[in-house]
Amino acid sequence: MEILTEKIVYNHHRLSNPCNHPSLSMKHTHNMYEIIFFEKGDVNYVIEDRKYSLKKYDLVFTRPLKYHYVETKSNSEYARYNILFDASLVDAEILNSLPANFEVINCPSEGIISDLFKRLDYYSSVLSETSFTDILCTLIKELLYNLSLSADSATNISFKTSPFLAQVLEYINENLFTIKDIKDVCAHFFVSQQYFFRLFQTQLKITPRKYLNGKRLLYSQTMLRQGKKPTEVYLLCGFESYVGFYKQYIKTFGYPPSKEKQIQIN
Repeated sequence: MEILTEKIVYNHHRLSNPCNHPSLSMKHTHNMYEIIFFEKGDVNYVIEDRKYSLKKYDLVFTRPLKYHYVETKSNSEYARYNILFDASLVDAEILNSLPANFEVINCPSEGIISDLFKRLDYYSSVLSETSFTDILCTLIKELLYNLSLSADSATNISFKTSPFLAQVLEYINENLFTIKDIKDVCAHFFVSQQYFFRLFQTQLKITPRKYLNGKRLLYSQTMLRQGKKPTEVYLLCGFESYVGFYKQYIKTFGYPPSKEKQIQIN
């Protein structure tokens, strides 16, 4: 069963030829928390400037606004559970109990967390979509509590895609709304625009401008859902003109910023 709503997404991917599914390696950022429970495959998982080589029963926890994607290394059979959920579905206390650097943990095959995902398979096979969505929300809370209890044993074995890239991403995210142009970031680090572009394309498979604007748009979406007006949000999020902001918003989300509050209410 696949669940897809504005506040929760669930699916259980099973692919015999993952290289034939480009959507698997989609590079993206979003406003939701994401949990992946990895069953089998030959992949790396990239979160910002960190890369993890996943092994069986690894659980990946990705926070909102973190750029991430799957890097397929071979066409080995691939399987994983995928849960995305909005922060409003759980108590902030649960989320805040997880260490800020917590991203990957390996779970015992017969442990509580692994058993929880087996229960999801059972519930998805016997319950209606509505009932399954209800119990999924409950199980997410149970999962997060167990992750909090296990976080100290997280291995977090990763390697930096590039030490320099780590500095650049930290700078961009700290100055997300005040950067006027990518060339200003290049000047700050004393590198050419050509080198900067190549660094992002090689390490993150995205252009610097798309990385910057993608995060700005997600922040703007959050502000709109909180009731701010589009004509003030575009300035707060660092866009030079409302027209440019409007066009990018429609291209990214499929509807104009003025409809954001209406969509949330509905």
